[in-house]
Amino acid sequence: MFQVASRHHHGVPEPLNLAGMSHYQSPVAQKLNIPRRLARPSFSEPSRDAVARIDPALAGVPIEYIRKMLAGNAHSMIAALSLLTIPSALPCAHLPPTLDAPIRPSSQTPDLAAFPTHVLAILSSRSSSATPTVASFADKGSLPPSTTIPLYPASALVLAAHCSLLPPLPQGLPSSGRRAALTLPVVPLTIPSPETFALLHAYLHTLRADTLLASLLPALAAALPHMPAAGSSAAPPAGKLVYVAQFSSERLLRLAHALAGAAFQRGGPQGAMGGLMAHVKLINGLWQNVCALGVFDAELWGVLDLAWEVVLAAMTQVAENR
Repeated sequence: MFQVASRHHHGVPEPLNLAGMSHYQSPVAQKLNIPRRLARPSFSEPSRDAVARIDPALAGVPIEYIRKMLAGNAHSMIAALSLLTIPSALPCAHLPPTLDAPIRPSSQTPDLAAFPTHVLAILSSRSSSATPTVASFADKGSLPPSTTIPLYPASALVLAAHCSLLPPLPQGLPSSGRRAALTLPVVPLTIPSPETFALLHAYLHTLRADTLLASLLPALAAALPHMPAAGSSAAPPAGKLVYVAQFSSERLLRLAHALAGAAFQRGGPQGAMGGLMAHVKLINGLWQNVCALGVFDAELWGVLDLAWEVVLAAMTQVAENR
């Protein structure tokens, strides 16, 4: 089984200028022992060798170009996935080494390269009593047989192009020429927050910062701007922020006010803070997975910082209006 450790080292500059809001959230963050900023691990590039092992034709191709190419193919990948029959979860006792995934007939079947190459069986690494954010399972034998494990069809190339701390996946199995089914290796993978893996998995395929932010702050979805589909000719240069650069300090404060109002409406004076703490848990879980897998996408980190800032500001407002 692969084990992914979460590494929380400072050192990477924060891309967003959030200084204008610093005074606003610090009191509640300190009182509740919430970090003022989400720490960042030391930067590391994805392995070019890992990419070349998956597709030798990409040896020497810049990683950023590969990411944009994959994001541009996201629609085909989603279409391919919709043609497969793969269970969403299985009991631990019934987790096989491979899964046979029938391909439903279609008049517009995507190219074989669009189909997933593996199935990730996502396990929690939080059983470690010493360091909860470090992967700790040696194998699935340590779990109760009745434990249900969520399954995610995955592309080895997508993971290799984004996740610098992910060990190389086992070699995918050759596909039959008849294309009636795929045999996919099942890879048990331990991460800090299985609950938020779906958000990260989707983002790595689409690079849609707007969709991710709306998932982190669903009450604000209608007030958030949209962005063009990733992979278009307007795709930003590596390391450049485009989507999150639209958010000034004033705009973040307006979003925080709206989020606080939504929390009051849902939970009342007593439940509003609990509702916002659920947002903290969600963002923190995603952050842990991003650190653990070694994902250094600038826009992704910008969304994490932005969502964190808005939630802390909303919590301060709720605390001041109790």
